[in-house]
Amino acid sequence: MSWILSGCATGTAAFRQGDYTEAARVSADRLSRNPNNRKAGEVFLQAYPQARELWLQKIRSARAVESDPFRWERVYEAYQVLRDLANRASLTPFAARSEIVVDFHLDDIESARRHLVEARVSHAESLLDLNDRYAAREAYDHFGVALRYAGQREDLLERQDIAREAGTLLVGIDPSLAQGHGINPEKLDTLLLEKLMDRPARLFVRFLPAAQAEAAQVAHFAQVEIGDLSLHRSESEAGQRDFRRALEKAEGQEHDSKREISATVFTRRKELAASCPVVVRVFHSGTQETLLERSLEVAAVWSAEWDVLTGNRRALPDESFRFSEPPDPELSEMADREAYEIAQRTREILADFCGQL
Repeated sequence: MSWILSGCATGTAAFRQGDYTEAARVSADRLSRNPNNRKAGEVFLQAYPQARELWLQKIRSARAVESDPFRWERVYEAYQVLRDLANRASLTPFAARSEIVVDFHLDDIESARRHLVEARVSHAESLLDLNDRYAAREAYDHFGVALRYAGQREDLLERQDIAREAGTLLVGIDPSLAQGHGINPEKLDTLLLEKLMDRPARLFVRFLPAAQAEAAQVAHFAQVEIGDLSLHRSESEAGQRDFRRALEKAEGQEHDSKREISATVFTRRKELAASCPVVVRVFHSGTQETLLERSLEVAAVWSAEWDVLTGNRRALPDESFRFSEPPDPELSEMADREAYEIAQRTREILADFCGQL
């Protein structure tokens, strides 16, 4: 077991498996802590030159594939590996030897980075020129890669925003259709738009109110239709707790036995549920074809609990009880709760639908 651990610590195991890069890393790290480690020195002197040649060959191979515009990313990553190896080698006692080349490739890394960014930007621009929504979305991703390597350059951020706009599907929200049952259609539309704005359904989808949709080139329209609102009230027992307490003998009391008092607390629970049928539709703005029609039942639930006492109140411990029954909410409050739930469920349906576009 100790031989295995020693082999792992000096890079011998990796070297035997042909992983010269890992062998060079491990042996160099060991030498930086213990320059006199003979075994680690032997592994390093063999593994480091082979690891360097392996990555230089990968760079030459990648550069040779001129038909691949993204070859510079492989070149860049390979130079990063060579720099890491050079950093480790510089900390070993063999750094001055002629066969141990310590080259950090800083200029090569910077050159590969510039080529990488230029290739991604050039490809993104060519996609934008196609004036196609899906090509623009692909361009957005290419600008994102360029930004990872170039930093938050303002010009690239602006171009990425242009690509996002070009790839964005605009969906108008038509006024809701609701019967006169307490739910305010305008409030429902406001809630729905707020949810769609706060948590966008998809990166490349934007929803607009009907007033703005008329002036924009929207691809689809969405509409919510609400049926009759129904209310259901239920009440049940949610729990029971029994309490007993022994009272101290009062002054002048003749009997030695303590008097015991008791109480029972019943917990009552009531629920008020508002529900109504909802239909969510999406239409094509040009052909008026129905692209989506989803029917569902949406419910909003209000609940409350309170306590009912039987027995002697003095038997209760020092904790809070709720002995007053909360009043039921007004119809307008339940209608608002129902509107909130409808907006939430509609957002989920539209998010799933737009993910397919």
